[in-house]
Parts: sequence; structure tokens; C-alpha cells
Amino acid sequence: MKLKGKLLLFGALVLASAFSVNKAISQEAGQAISEEDLALYKTGINPGEVFAQEVGGKLFNTPMGKSNKSCASCHSEEKLKKAVGTYPKYNEKLNAVISLQQRIQMCQKLNQGVENPFPLKSEENTALLTYLKYIASGEKINVDTSSNPVVKEYYDYGKYVFELKRGKRNLSCQTCHEYAAGMVLRMQKLNPLGHEFNGIKGTTAAAHWPGYRMTQSKVVTIEQRFQQCMSQAGMKVLPLGSKEMVALELYVTSLANGATIEAPGLVR
Repeated sequence: MKLKGKLLLFGALVLASAFSVNKAISQEAGQAISEEDLALYKTGINPGEVFAQEVGGKLFNTPMGKSNKSCASCHSEEKLKKAVGTYPKYNEKLNAVISLQQRIQMCQKLNQGVENPFPLKSEENTALLTYLKYIASGEKINVDTSSNPVVKEYYDYGKYVFELKRGKRNLSCQTCHEYAAGMVLRMQKLNPLGHEFNGIKGTTAAAHWPGYRMTQSKVVTIEQRFQQCMSQAGMKVLPLGSKEMVALELYVTSLANGATIEAPGLVR
């Protein structure tokens, strides 16, 4: 082969390799960032914010149920954003700690007269949650962990779930986010979920969820992210809204107490 031909072949191989590397950087669990999302990412636009405003904001102002009331009918954004950072939170009527998503369902059922509130896994519930976290950006995370026996029970249970090794790989949340903090998994650094752990700076993760996952081209809640981690770790996946899941959310959120809410996040 002549030198010119060899150079052309080498150039083509380099271009193909570069394309493969760029694609691989955006992959997780066999998924890739769409071209549209990659373009938005490069321009600094977070699609999650668009989702919060256009889908969540519209739902927040839409009358629903037998009462024909909207969320905005009862809640001013100014007052509401102060409460967002306190969830998961103890609910006296239920004598249990509930997530903000469950509080949305309660409002739909009890105050709006919605016969079938949006399921926790639905786009609508996720949109409302994302909108609330979006308008609360700038406020502080401040969840209660000990004001009464029920709250303390949930907090302790969440810590137990976080530390419990289970599944076919015998892993726990703690294994990756504390013991292995600072190491790299699937081209990503493993970080503590709070402010820091053993001198390693954390992400205060709860302050940034829900987040727009570019590998999935959609907004994901923190409980849905827990489920994805559990699945990848070979664990039995806990149901959304279960006591175990809400307790885990409370514990992980408590690790971010004092952090400023910046949601929705933009994650791989």
C-alpha cells in the first residue's frame, strides 16, 4: 500500500476511534446520550428545568378533581418552597414519615378530590415533584431526624437499609458511597452522598435530585435512582414509597442537611 493510502486509512481509523470514545463516554448500562441531549448539554441547557417549568408548572396550576382546585389554589410558591427541604417529613394523620411525592398524592386525594392520584412512578407525579424542587432552589435541606419516636425509627431504619449488604454481590449503599469513595466505577468517581466522608468531599446528592439523566433522556427521582442502583448491584429492588424506601430517602437526605437545593440536577 502506498504511503498516501496508508495515511488515509490511518485517518479513517482515528476518526472512527474518536467517535467510539465519544459515544462510550456517554454510555451507562448499554444506553447512550441522545444527540439532542448532548447538544443541550454543550450549550448549558438543562432539559430537566424545561420539564419542571413546562410540565410540572402546568400541572401545578391546573384545576383537578371534584373540588376543581389547582395546587396553586392553596399553596403560594413563596411559602411552599420553604417546606420542600423538610421532606421526607413526619405526617401526624398517618403517624408516619412520608416523602414529598406521597404528600402530593395526599393533597390530590384529600384536598382536590382526585379519585386516583398520580402514581409515584408516573411522569405527572415526577413533574410536580421536580417543579417543587425547582422553585425551592436556593433554599436549604433541613430534614428532621429525631423530634419524635416515629421520626427516629425511620431515620435509624434508613441508616440500616443504607448499610445492609444484600443481593448476589453482597453490596450495600455504604459499600460504594463510603468504603469505596474516591474510587472509579464505570468511568465515574464514587462519591459520598453527604458533605464528606473520611476527608473525601461529597455531593450532597439529595440537594440535586430529581435529576435529568442524559443516558435515559428523562428526569428521575431520588427513589427511582435508588432502584436503578439496587438493580445494577444485583439487589432486590425496593418498591417506591415503601417504608424501607422512604426511610432510605430520609437518611440520605439527612446527610445533605444544610446544603442548598439546586434541582433538577443534570447527571449522566
